[in-house]
Amino acid sequence: MKIQRASPVNETLARLLSLVLPTAVVGYFLLWNANAYFSILQNQAWSQTLILLTGMAGAAVFYAFRFRFITTFLILLAVLYSMYTGLDHTAVGEFDTFFLSVRFLIFSFLFGAGWLLGAAFTRWRYAHFFIAAAVLVSCIYIFAKIRTETTTQLLQAYLPSVLYAVYIIFAAEQIFNYRDKSDRFWWYMVRRLFLFLVLVTAVGGLVLYEMSGKFEAAVAEAGGKGQKGDESGMLKKNQDGTFDLKDYSQLKSQQGRSNELLFAAHIDNFFPQSDIPNPLYLTAFYYTKFDTSTETFERDKQIPRNDLFEPDVSKIPMYATRTDSTVLKNAMADKARRTVEVEVYNRGLSPSTYLAPNTGFFVQPIAVDKDFRGQFRSAFRAKGYVSELNSAYFIYNAKDPQVKSFQEQRFQVLRSATDYSGVDRQFLTYYTQMPRDAKFARITELTRRITANAKTPVDKVLAIRDYFLSKDEDGKQLFSYTDNPGVPDIPSASKLMYFLFDNHKGYCAYYAGATLFMLRSVGIPSRITVGFLTIDRSDKNKGWYWYYADQAHAWVQVYFPGFGWLDFDTTVGNDDAQESPTPDGTPPLQPPHAWFAAEGQIVSVDTLRKTMRLRSTNVIFHDKEVKADKAPAEVLLDVSIANLQRDSVNISLNEVHPGDSATAVSYAEALKLAPDARAGESAAQLIARLKNPLPTDDVYLRKTPEQRREEQAAAAKAPKPRSWKQWFIAAGIGAGVLLLLFFLSPWLIFTFMRTAAGNSKDGRKAYWVYQALNFYLHQLGYFRERLTPQVYAQQRIDPEFGTAFARFMQLYLKLKYAPQPLTPAEHQFVASMLPETLAKVRGRIPLRKRMAAFLRPLRAFAYFSSRT
Repeated sequence: MKIQRASPVNETLARLLSLVLPTAVVGYFLLWNANAYFSILQNQAWSQTLILLTGMAGAAVFYAFRFRFITTFLILLAVLYSMYTGLDHTAVGEFDTFFLSVRFLIFSFLFGAGWLLGAAFTRWRYAHFFIAAAVLVSCIYIFAKIRTETTTQLLQAYLPSVLYAVYIIFAAEQIFNYRDKSDRFWWYMVRRLFLFLVLVTAVGGLVLYEMSGKFEAAVAEAGGKGQKGDESGMLKKNQDGTFDLKDYSQLKSQQGRSNELLFAAHIDNFFPQSDIPNPLYLTAFYYTKFDTSTETFERDKQIPRNDLFEPDVSKIPMYATRTDSTVLKNAMADKARRTVEVEVYNRGLSPSTYLAPNTGFFVQPIAVDKDFRGQFRSAFRAKGYVSELNSAYFIYNAKDPQVKSFQEQRFQVLRSATDYSGVDRQFLTYYTQMPRDAKFARITELTRRITANAKTPVDKVLAIRDYFLSKDEDGKQLFSYTDNPGVPDIPSASKLMYFLFDNHKGYCAYYAGATLFMLRSVGIPSRITVGFLTIDRSDKNKGWYWYYADQAHAWVQVYFPGFGWLDFDTTVGNDDAQESPTPDGTPPLQPPHAWFAAEGQIVSVDTLRKTMRLRSTNVIFHDKEVKADKAPAEVLLDVSIANLQRDSVNISLNEVHPGDSATAVSYAEALKLAPDARAGESAAQLIARLKNPLPTDDVYLRKTPEQRREEQAAAAKAPKPRSWKQWFIAAGIGAGVLLLLFFLSPWLIFTFMRTAAGNSKDGRKAYWVYQALNFYLHQLGYFRERLTPQVYAQQRIDPEFGTAFARFMQLYLKLKYAPQPLTPAEHQFVASMLPETLAKVRGRIPLRKRMAAFLRPLRAFAYFSSRT
């Protein structure tokens, strides 16, 4: 078969579909990002892309007719310039003129650029190489202005332009190098481009999968945050937007950092006989287990002598108290200990999280002053059993001489603790256990070397501290802090060993983990503590501290006989954490003392008298819980001056309904003077002798469990916005389905014709048999071209396959042009024509060739365009 050159019409159509349209897509991508940064573009990416596409398509069609480029392009520029200068006559006012001028300049630039691109695709042989390079340069320029801090952001920024550059070079080369006849040209293009896209997708996916770790490390080393974005290595973000401390900490090649304010706290701890604050770290829980396979520190609920008090603050009634004296006993400390009170005002931390210095043993949810309820969601009071030797000033890189002197006094006291012989053996074994992995023997060797001259446990701790503060032969700090410690050069190598023996760079979990095993290797009980680093940044509000997400921290606690668990932090200086924003507001006012609090259910509301009746089972009076009898106690509340809130939103009395769950609080002086609850006095008896109605200052209403369940059910049914990944997957599935239907279209068309032939009678049957046979033969490559149907059947088909197609054509034409009834024999002949012809054709053409022919959808479409 003679090969013909592709017609200019097909070449132009190929350029429009294969070159111009993808260029418009990547143009929209770049313009959308440019609009996000350059305000002059006015967030009109869609219309700007349409202008660009119009210019490209117009030039591609225009120059397909071989017009001269330079002359026509100069004419276009002249027209645009004359229109620009004519704007002065169409605008009213200086601002209006400027606005129109800017918009027209943007239009002119985009249309001119599109015209230039369309001309380049049509007129210049190697223009696509320069266009690919220009797109990549534009992408780099735009995203250099917009910081990409995660691996996902990096791939989203640059991958589309890189894929476009590869694609456009490949597609343009196919169009320029292959010029066959019409149907072969389209089949060749579609097949090549489809295979190219499949190959690029497969190779690209494999590369991303294999190189994802190195991509993340590269982003991290450049100052990014890896895949986790703003999520800290110590924190996890809840669905309600609050943060929780993680129950585990895996050593990673990078961690996120965020300056989001989580809470403020007042710590009532000052140096003796002074108003100088003595800040304390706030403890949440401990990591006591280590998974060597994943290098993850984990919690263990079954620790011996458990001294962790961990209530769910959100489930405790307002002003109710919870204490646990067991943890004080399990702390095994009786020397230099005292109670320190803390008030925590929660903003972004989970309302269920409990924090206290050292060994917490008490909690009481308290109200937030009404002037600060827009800033803080909840608050609680905590108490911790704290060693007088504990202080946040024991961060070892402190340079202040007074702090160093204070530290030395502490260490001198601890030198009296020299012997662990009296400590419980199970406890000692648990907190000194080491992994049996042989590589941990290196840690033991290192620790014994650097603690060789240390006699007491605290001196060994200090020797380890001094090792992290040591300098190399060039006088530079040996260890440094970084959120991006990178990954070892050897795959599957231990990150902990890499930190300790090679790169000496890491964040708090690295220092805490290394210190833990170094201490345990020389028999010193230790554990990793998780909580918050306390930094005193304020010189006005003494005792107040602000805690940001980047202050989530891990450090080591060391056990000393008699003194208990003491905080030690070997993490070297972290300038990023020190530079968190200085609080510019005033701390929340501490609310007046609550003398009465009751939690229960609203029974009735009187909006006229401004009272409500509350049925309660939990009554707090003078900070003591008063038990109810068998039946709940009812109290009449005077809410005339009360502040009413439902889920942190102020409401009116008209919005309170019977059945609502509520907590009522009173700060009234009359209740302060009332005698405490008597021994054995019930809640009902107490309420009966108090003022009736009871003066109330705050009422906190909450949705009932039924209301919450209804809201959750409604939220579950509500359509959720799809992420870009879901849209990408959906688009991929949709494109795949369309592509499948596209390639199956010849088979679907033939199946339709064959079914219509089987279900029709007389003339309609002959018509559909005629269409089905012609389409089938055309799809197999037997084109009718300029032959008449009769000649085509007689000269091309019957000699090739031994069919009776010519006889059938005579009957079909008789029915078409001279409608005459068919004889029974002719009826039988028409009915058997299609299956018999198909059987003979299939006997001559192998299945493989037939299947390949029916995967050419463009040939099928050409059948309908060529019918006369």
